Amino acid sequence: QRDQIFSDDNVQVLLSTFNDGRQASVFAVNPFGVQADGAMNESGRGASCTGFNCGQQTREATDLSQDFVWQSKGRVTPQGYEVEVQIPFKSIRFQHTRTQTWGINVVRMVQRSGQEQTWTMTTRGASSFLAQSGHLEGLSELQAGRALDIIPTVTSRVDGAPSGAGSNWNYAGGAPQVGGNVRYGITSNLTLNATANPDFSQVESDVGQFAFDPRQAIAFPERRPFFLDGIEQFDAPSNLIYTRRIVQPLVATKVTGKVSGTQIGILAAIDDPAGSRNGSHPLFGVVRLARDLGPGSRLGFLWTEQHDGADQNRVLDIDGRVVLRQVHSFTFAGALARDVRAGVVTTAPLWSAGYRFSGRAFRSTWSMNGVHEDFRTRSGFISRPGVARASIANSYTILRPAKTLESLTGEVNLAGTWRYQDLVNGGPMQDRQLHFNFNARFKGGWTAGVSVLDESFGYDPAIYTNYGTRNLDGSVTPFPAQPRIPNRDYLVQGNTPAFKHFQLNGFLLWGKDENFPEWASGDIIFLNAGTTIRLTEQLRVNLSYNHQSTHRVSDGSRVALQIVLRGSDGSYFPAARGRLNFDRVQDGFFMKLSYLFRLQG
Repeated sequence: QRDQIFSDDNVQVLLSTFNDGRQASVFAVNPFGVQADGAMNESGRGASCTGFNCGQQTREATDLSQDFVWQSKGRVTPQGYEVEVQIPFKSIRFQHTRTQTWGINVVRMVQRSGQEQTWTMTTRGASSFLAQSGHLEGLSELQAGRALDIIPTVTSRVDGAPSGAGSNWNYAGGAPQVGGNVRYGITSNLTLNATANPDFSQVESDVGQFAFDPRQAIAFPERRPFFLDGIEQFDAPSNLIYTRRIVQPLVATKVTGKVSGTQIGILAAIDDPAGSRNGSHPLFGVVRLARDLGPGSRLGFLWTEQHDGADQNRVLDIDGRVVLRQVHSFTFAGALARDVRAGVVTTAPLWSAGYRFSGRAFRSTWSMNGVHEDFRTRSGFISRPGVARASIANSYTILRPAKTLESLTGEVNLAGTWRYQDLVNGGPMQDRQLHFNFNARFKGGWTAGVSVLDESFGYDPAIYTNYGTRNLDGSVTPFPAQPRIPNRDYLVQGNTPAFKHFQLNGFLLWGKDENFPEWASGDIIFLNAGTTIRLTEQLRVNLSYNHQSTHRVSDGSRVALQIVLRGSDGSYFPAARGRLNFDRVQDGFFMKLSYLFRLQG
């Protein structure tokens, strides 16, 4: 399947068509020519620390949301494999000048050894991976043509229901609805997209997620094609742009590209009343600009606006990143939101600041951010308002090339969370976290890691407002919450190399942790296990098992249990010119088998 080749050997071509050392289009191919593609946007946020294995992150991950139009082919040979790619100029954006220089790098992933090999010499001790690319020089008179894609759609829906007991069914609807998408290359570096009544029925369904902390809302990735094209131009801190707020656009248009060193992303949409609080058509407007200030550094500006009848929401943001001496990286962001709902006006801030030292052996990450409890964005996604968080992570890596133990990383991560007003007024810290992480890479591609987590969580009355305790006589008294819950958790994880017929990975966390539903200590187990089974060189099956359970410490009785089992097929049959796909297994054991064959004229 597309974008599902990273458990195979693969070759990746990174093209920095604007030669800014910060952004690149990525084209990856496995030995059978199956594609993966996307964009790498070095904003400084993708390498931020989340409490686990910060020192292991050497470069920001590729966003695989986009699907470019290009061709690829692969061939297995007695010596290995060969791949060939053909990328049309009209599929990518590039400079609007007569003579150009592009950044380029080629990455080879070797699964049997777990190594990543690069065409140019690169080092861990750098804040930017793309700035270490090579160059394509002397490109002149490049012509992209006028790329024009038109995709019309016609959809119809019929609903049936019984008119009464024992009567026939009545059907309503069926009137066709016409819509479609248009994509037009204004210039080689600017693209216009427009859509009307788009059909999202074939978009891949969302994957179920576990809520580890009920105080935090869960975001789901964007999968709709119209919003994915040029999505890297809407990269903003703190999820201030979240296009899934637009539920079902009636009409939407956007312009994306880069002009004179400035990235541009402009989006406007009229949404369906299904996304409205008062039955009107919500209006959305987004303007995102990011100006290059040298290799790796930039300054960004964001304006979002949403109108839902008389309700309004506006957010203004200024953010940036400064890279000094290739190893020091500073990030900052400040946003102000003005929200009007039912005549009530609130204005509140959001801010963040961070520093990262990217040495070859020693790495250090410092960050702090805060979200006022009245901060509202109707075009973005804030998982938990009203809190502030600070973290410090220091790690040291011992590198031992050509040894059985190739690398060993030790890391200490200290983090704290405050209620926003407590931080501002000098109040107490709500949550404290101290993590000790150790990760090792062994010869042949084996990896293993262990962690010890010492944590303490403070009572948050906001989420227990309506909680009470029912007494034996039937009366209800206020919830008698203990002020703090101490935790001690243990974590082990590991990955095998890609053997000829299988590959395994696993993550297990257990210990004393917070039992949020009852605000008490609980015995928890988080387990994620997965395998890729290669029955033949073309046929493979991916299986995953996810388990989350909480039991009471007092008597061992169960509080909560979630189990999700999934299976998917990533096979590719070049001779049949087709692919075999399993739909995702939902809760339970129902599986649907479908076949998709692409005929070539």
